[in-house]
Amino acid sequence: MVPYVLSYLTFEVPSMGQDTGDQTPSTENPGVHTDGGAAFCNANFTGGAHNFGTIVNQGPDANELKKHQLITTLPRAEAGRKVYEYNKQSGPCFPGTRQGILQKMKDWATDPSESGMYVLSGLAGIGKSTVAYTIAAWADEHHCLGAEFFFSRDEADRRSAKLFFIMIAYNLYHFNEKFKRTIGEALVTKAITESPQDQLDALILDPLKPIRNTLPPTLIVVDALDECDDKGFILTGLRQLVQALPSFKVILTTQPEALSNDDSTTREGRQVFLLHDIDADVVNEDIRIYLKYYLSAKQVKAQLPHLEEQWCASDAQVELLIQASGKLFIMASTAVRYILDTFWSAPDSQIKELLDAFAQGRTPFDNLVDFYTIILRSAIPVKCRDTRLVERYQAIVGTIVLAQVPLRVQSIARLMDIGGNQIRVVLRQLQSVISVADDIPRAYHKSFVDYITDSEQCEDINLRIDPTKRHTRIARRCFEMMGKHLKFNILDLGIPARFMSNEEGLAKDGISDAKLQEKIPLALQYACAYWDGHLRSANIDDADLVKDLEKFDNGRMLLPWFEVLSLIRKLDSAHRAIRVALKFLKPTASDLRQLLSDGLRFISKFYQIIERSALQTYYSALLFTPTDSLLYRRNIDDALHRGCNVIGTPNQWDALIANLSHGNQGDNIQFSLDSTMFVSWNNEIKAMLKVWDAVTGTPISMIKGSSCSFAIANDFSTVASFEDNAITLYNVNGSAQGATLTTSAKVLQVAISSGSLSWIAAGLSDGIVSLWEDGKPIGSFGDYRDGGRLEFSATGARLAYLAKKGVKLWDVIQREFVADLDLVSRDFAFSRDGSRIVSWHECSVVKLWDCADGQPVGTIEKSPVDVVAISDNGYLLAIGCRNSVQVWGENYGNLLQAVNLDLRKLTWSLAFSPDDILAIATKSDVKLYSIKHRSFLCTLSTSSYPALAFSLDCTRFAVGYLSGTVSLSDIRVIESSSLSSNQQESSRVTALALSCNCSRVACGFEDGAVELWETDGFQKRRIAAHRQERYIRTLAFSPDGRQFASGSNDGTITLCDGEDGARRADLQYSSDGGLREVEVSNSVLAAAGDHGIILWDCKTLDRIQSFDGSFASRTPLSFSADGALLAAIRSGYWRYFITVFDVTSHTAIDTLEAEAEGEAGVKDDIHTMAFLPDNSQLITVWRRRKPGFQLDSEFYFRTFNLVSKRAIRGPSFENFIQLPDMPLWHGVPVWMNRERGQYYLEALFSQHDDPALWNQRGRNFCT
Repeated sequence: MVPYVLSYLTFEVPSMGQDTGDQTPSTENPGVHTDGGAAFCNANFTGGAHNFGTIVNQGPDANELKKHQLITTLPRAEAGRKVYEYNKQSGPCFPGTRQGILQKMKDWATDPSESGMYVLSGLAGIGKSTVAYTIAAWADEHHCLGAEFFFSRDEADRRSAKLFFIMIAYNLYHFNEKFKRTIGEALVTKAITESPQDQLDALILDPLKPIRNTLPPTLIVVDALDECDDKGFILTGLRQLVQALPSFKVILTTQPEALSNDDSTTREGRQVFLLHDIDADVVNEDIRIYLKYYLSAKQVKAQLPHLEEQWCASDAQVELLIQASGKLFIMASTAVRYILDTFWSAPDSQIKELLDAFAQGRTPFDNLVDFYTIILRSAIPVKCRDTRLVERYQAIVGTIVLAQVPLRVQSIARLMDIGGNQIRVVLRQLQSVISVADDIPRAYHKSFVDYITDSEQCEDINLRIDPTKRHTRIARRCFEMMGKHLKFNILDLGIPARFMSNEEGLAKDGISDAKLQEKIPLALQYACAYWDGHLRSANIDDADLVKDLEKFDNGRMLLPWFEVLSLIRKLDSAHRAIRVALKFLKPTASDLRQLLSDGLRFISKFYQIIERSALQTYYSALLFTPTDSLLYRRNIDDALHRGCNVIGTPNQWDALIANLSHGNQGDNIQFSLDSTMFVSWNNEIKAMLKVWDAVTGTPISMIKGSSCSFAIANDFSTVASFEDNAITLYNVNGSAQGATLTTSAKVLQVAISSGSLSWIAAGLSDGIVSLWEDGKPIGSFGDYRDGGRLEFSATGARLAYLAKKGVKLWDVIQREFVADLDLVSRDFAFSRDGSRIVSWHECSVVKLWDCADGQPVGTIEKSPVDVVAISDNGYLLAIGCRNSVQVWGENYGNLLQAVNLDLRKLTWSLAFSPDDILAIATKSDVKLYSIKHRSFLCTLSTSSYPALAFSLDCTRFAVGYLSGTVSLSDIRVIESSSLSSNQQESSRVTALALSCNCSRVACGFEDGAVELWETDGFQKRRIAAHRQERYIRTLAFSPDGRQFASGSNDGTITLCDGEDGARRADLQYSSDGGLREVEVSNSVLAAAGDHGIILWDCKTLDRIQSFDGSFASRTPLSFSADGALLAAIRSGYWRYFITVFDVTSHTAIDTLEAEAEGEAGVKDDIHTMAFLPDNSQLITVWRRRKPGFQLDSEFYFRTFNLVSKRAIRGPSFENFIQLPDMPLWHGVPVWMNRERGQYYLEALFSQHDDPALWNQRGRNFCT
């Protein structure tokens, strides 16, 4: 479904004839293969088998074809040894070298009794990758190479862990038939997510563990772990793999610093070999063989065919090179490239120059520094006075080594405004240290980059690349390029393509990747996506750079920049870049600072819209931007010239920063101590923890599990995922710390201390609380209650947990018991400063305690107690007692009631902000109450028991919903708008209905009020209002719009005139309530609920018929166009029963059975239904439900043929617009929907041929 908005009405628009589930665009990174646009997402299919008729099973050929299609469309990175060889211009070990270590590794790989992992560790340049290449090639020849992955920091997809296990699974799939069959079946039945752990589980461990005893010996080769950005997780995942699958073995190469002290030693299950510990004589002999071959007369002639005189290196020269190389093969290979440099074609003089520099007898690393200096002299002579030559060299080499991602020569030329031929000249001069593969220059080895950017190693300022200076220059060129080329509709999309999603719009206008690169060259793409990386390291005092940055304002560059980022799928970099720019600017008021601040709010609020459709930046997002914002004022005139306008847009940015998608139910929220981040997580089923930027709402990282739970330290230093008998530790960026704690019994709860006290506590199913310090067990406590709360105080000095009787408080530092805090308490909470702790029992008492000595501070006798919150300093308590909330404060040692709030609804959760704003969550709303001002600040409509959290700096407030949405708001805006407004708090909207011609909307409220509004044009006008005794549950218009009915919770139904809202009659469904739904034809009013269905004549108001049965759930009623038929729904177990009544004969004439779809034990809902004009078919609209019983945004349709009793998917658009009771907004079918307590419209467009405005759901229809 695609979100559309027309003025203040929000719509959901499905793409006709295709899956309406959310689709993530396929990646376009070179080397990442998707072969058809597959991407990380959970597939949502709206097509498929219907509920009536025969289900046809696919044959084996079709099934195999499906598996093949799924494996080939997985996103993957080409990361095998051939890619390494092509990019690095380096292959296997030279014949005759490394024989000892290679034989040792081969023996290990073929010995079933050996450990499952072999780690080859060594210093940079010592030859690890060539060993990995050689052993992978050997294993391939011997048919035991299951998979290989060569990491590289130069390429995003080869330095990330995100595609690692997908590539391992892909290789295994093609390894042999058993793997192919098993992994293929997993692809068909399981959703593949972006989480590496999910990929490992879903594609490898889960499918292969049941057949592990039948699997062949399988070797996996992983090279350069130190170049991966998530080393800890790769190590952890590979350990899991070899432990779970005994026939698997892993060879892993890495630099020593990538390993922890524990990982760098041989132990059970793992061998570690330190390559730099090989005897010098052995290494020297290997290097001697290598040099003698490549510097022999035959090889010199082959490399330099135009050399006039035959030349080869003498034995003495070879020996000198060996001594200079030490144990570093990189020295030897670079020496060969330098000596046989085709640019000079003078091997004799090259080797003499090299050896003269090495004559001082330095260490290998010192020689390497001198070595690079010699090579660079090829481009820049000693004491070079040609400033143009030096600037050209520094611009070219600086861009190569400092670019955020590798760039082609052509892109470097365009970005830095340097001729391509000039670049190639420099590259030929430096070909011994910079390789060029696929026209992309890269440093052969990272030691060259370290040398050339380090003033201590590279002392010549002409040779050295000054990072600050070069980053400044690259940043300026990025701004210059964007200022020159960015513009509205850069791809020149026509109508309707510009109003479609990016994917559909590009396809509509035939914009291929090649055409996109013509309009947005790779150099411009780089400038847009990566300028912030250069600005971050640039000279903040460079006035010219500031002027270039101002192009975002005076060049009207901001919105076109968003457009391009959306088109190249890099919009997630916008938040980061703007924050870098704001930090770079001096903290003084300026138009540029204000514009960028607006841009940050703009991209946070409209991110989902712009990400999906680039040009909706102008057509929708800008139009809903506050009119007083500088961003709006700078750009709105151009938007108005394009024919777009919206009336009623607010003047200022509201409090809502962003609505974020957690995915599953976000039932826990926590801010970091510095208020820069917050996390949302859910436990158990499809567990997921997401880390967000607290300023913008930008996602930072994600940790997933299958059925685990999470805990996080207050300072966000550590995240723990626990399941069964294991606790896995992560960093907040999602990378694994490489440590797993195991326990004697199942882990039920985990707590993590913050700051200098790095303790972890786990409550176990055997009643023990285990304690670790720095990953080592240090003790345990007893009497833990199964599944009870376990928590450290903020300082980490105290640990409290629910015991079998009451709450136990321990001094963790001294390992001493402090006190039993009441023997009947069932829950507790620490104050944020760690000074107090409150305990309570739901049926009796609330007690406040001093954490230092465990002595009571005060007691509140209260029954019942639903929920309790404690303020940051421990001096205020909030207690939810059924339909009210009481606030108690300490006064001279006594606890006194300060506030009593009568809410008339059950309190679900409570939370204090540091400045004592109280958040109160019920099932239907969240209220913010100021203790200081004794007044409510605002009410937010919600659904289903939200989670609450305030940031410590008192600027942010987050609400997590079971629907999977997390809202992030600016608490300062809420406070200021509330304190400056005298308006009384409005009642919550509980029902909404739209007339068929969309000229009227009826609103029902929680306080029983009913209002009728006129909506012709873009203005809203209230026509009439009346009030019923109880809250309004349901509303409905007749097809002709002449009347509408409202039903309240007490069973009263009011019939009103649809034109002027005049109240015509009050009818009673039942004296004890039970009313669920009303529906009105042009002549008959129907009401359904616990007591069956009752019909009234709309003209005489006489009760004309009733039908027995219970319609307890809130399900729709529908009259046919002529009013002769009425359809009603009863719900059964995974089935719905649709009964069709003949209104004239007062009989039930048919019952249709519809089997519900759904997942995780939750069935989907029938949202609405309608007859076709000839009464031959009944169309039903279904809405997905997520686990947790939350409604999803995805709809699908089924049509029931009332003659054949068959159901089919559909309807067609032509059938849909014929529905007699379907409201039409300018000819477009629309219907009312509700999410998180807010109503919005959804619409169905047949094509995208007309301009449409997009906006996020959740915008209030009535205000």
